[in-house]
Amino acid sequence: MINLIVAISKNGVIGKSNSLPWYYKEDLQYFKEITTGKTIVMGKNTFNSIISRNNNPLPNRNNVVVTRNVNYSYEGVVVINDVKKYLLDNKDKDIFVIGGKQIYEEVYDLVDRFYITHINKDYDGDIVLNIDYSKLELIKSFEKNELTFAVYERRK
Repeated sequence: MINLIVAISKNGVIGKSNSLPWYYKEDLQYFKEITTGKTIVMGKNTFNSIISRNNNPLPNRNNVVVTRNVNYSYEGVVVINDVKKYLLDNKDKDIFVIGGKQIYEEVYDLVDRFYITHINKDYDGDIVLNIDYSKLELIKSFEKNELTFAVYERRK
């Protein structure tokens, strides 16, 4: 199953200067809980932002990095050049696309399930993601402080 996981502010912001413009411990815990033991797919910029924060790829996950650079490598990470082909070839696995915007937009039509943390507040940022909720069905949600954790499936 192909999943997309993202936190998005009320005004559609998902990032600022290749980083998150907010810090919510509950969202980081949720992300960890949902993605641990799974394959996570991300663009090189998202991967670089994780490395700059953690000095390592995310632990206990199969980290897959998408880049056009055919010579790029990083120890312990799978590097791919064609994200759509990778997702279609591995559709039987539980895969989470974790960013960034360009990767989200490229694979949007392939995603089966959307894990969206709605931040009930506007944020200043330079990366905005538009999601067409009319094509999604809410299957579960819960609130915690300023956050609404929602899971949607694509309507058949």
